[in-house]
Amino acid sequence: MVEINTRDFGKIEVDENNIFTFPSGVFAFEECRQFALISPLGDGVYPMWLQCVESVAPCFIVFDPQLIDNTYQITLNSSERKLLKLNDDSKVRCLSIAVVPEDYKQTTVNMKCPIVINTDEKLAAQVILPEKYEIRQPIYLEEENE
Repeated sequence: MVEINTRDFGKIEVDENNIFTFPSGVFAFEECRQFALISPLGDGVYPMWLQCVESVAPCFIVFDPQLIDNTYQITLNSSERKLLKLNDDSKVRCLSIAVVPEDYKQTTVNMKCPIVINTDEKLAAQVILPEKYEIRQPIYLEEENE
């Protein structure tokens, strides 16, 4: 277990298996290389938090893009596969970063630039997909007017 300072939960202990290295950092935060995946609602329950280990910022709220679009698939180029040390047997996890405004029903997720994690190697990268996904995909359906 590793103790880290978080933006939303104060000091907490995180299992080392939930800490990932981003060799290239995250877009706009390239200097941040170590992130912990925090599941405050329980293992495998979204949303989750992707918290920088070195400081309290940045911290991202993330969702599994497959929960938003069950047809979601990613295509990685050879340099991304090499960076993440992926092979045909690698276990891969995808996360989409959310923007949560004051009115949470307006929450969107970035389906175009997911976080891709090689869970075997504890390596992660944010990638830009060639597929036509939205950068601001709403996650809540608008209610019909009665």
